[in-house]
Amino acid sequence: MNNLSSPSNALVLLLILGSMATTVFAQTPGNIEAAEYDPTGNRWFISNNSSLLETSDGGESYAYFGNATASHGMEVIDGHLFALGSNVIRAYALETAELIGSYSIPGASFLNGMGSRTQELIVSDFSNGKIHRVDISDPTNMSSSVMVNNTGTTPNGVVIDEENNRAIVVNWGLYASIIAIDLTTEEQTTVVANTGLGNLDGVDMDGDGRFYVSSWSPARITRYSNDFATSEFVVQGYVEGLSNPADISYSIETDTLGVANSGNGIPSFHYFGSTSGISQPEITESVLWDGQQLCVESHLAGTWSLSSYSTAGQLIVHQELELPSAQIKISPERLGMNIDSGSIWRIVSPSGKVYSVKTGPRQR
Repeated sequence: MNNLSSPSNALVLLLILGSMATTVFAQTPGNIEAAEYDPTGNRWFISNNSSLLETSDGGESYAYFGNATASHGMEVIDGHLFALGSNVIRAYALETAELIGSYSIPGASFLNGMGSRTQELIVSDFSNGKIHRVDISDPTNMSSSVMVNNTGTTPNGVVIDEENNRAIVVNWGLYASIIAIDLTTEEQTTVVANTGLGNLDGVDMDGDGRFYVSSWSPARITRYSNDFATSEFVVQGYVEGLSNPADISYSIETDTLGVANSGNGIPSFHYFGSTSGISQPEITESVLWDGQQLCVESHLAGTWSLSSYSTAGQLIVHQELELPSAQIKISPERLGMNIDSGSIWRIVSPSGKVYSVKTGPRQR
């Protein structure tokens, strides 16, 4: 039987885990691509590789939204969260995170952005230039039709401007354009032929009907008037937290824009109201077991390596999780732990620091 107290076994274990820590440190942050505000729960959803996180305190701490998955666009509507994950649209109940239904659009190549209105999603297909309509009147039995067969662009973010009966679509590429599609006739028009920006990714609207657009080149949030006649830069560059800003979501209720920064794996929140807004939290690195779950946080986004050992030194569970820069609470079930027995954890943070934590039976 292996024993951690044996000098030779302990040395081998340290060499293996030390090599593991070096590998982890070299990895990049998780694939954070989308942000979405839920006004019913006053929380933000953030896609995180294939998993889905939620935060109710402006990014100071996060929790998993059940076992939900999301890699790209998300929309909260009619008591559900609709999330794109690897070309599948999934509907989750907002209250329970239960999977209600899923749907794969026939012939889809790379579904990316979504806009919503009652009973309908408008979805962009990045690779083949198509725009799809998805009927969500029954989330357990969704269906779709092609709205535009080929936009002639590379469509990315989508938002529905109901007052003007149109879907606004921003496009990828150099000197990218912004197009509009009439929701009744499905006619496509160009509202901005040349934005002077490269690689537009996300778009959303505020309570005054203005449009917010994220771009990668330069890293910027641009605000357009409702008729696109005027524009201004409202968030700019790394100093304001932007790094390859991807999908965005505007919370009308709190006048806050949430941005999924795919370049550094850190969501940023930008307040446009008249009182003090959400500031980016300063997070210190720590690891602890609170009697119910494992709590980890770091000032860096990236890969956490978690290995659980029995008191005899046998490896029980090994997990590698891509997490943002925030406090994350991780349940024993997600880690594959037996909640009725104790274990010793060796945890390597994104900064390469190594932590040892002893976890006991979950407190009841």
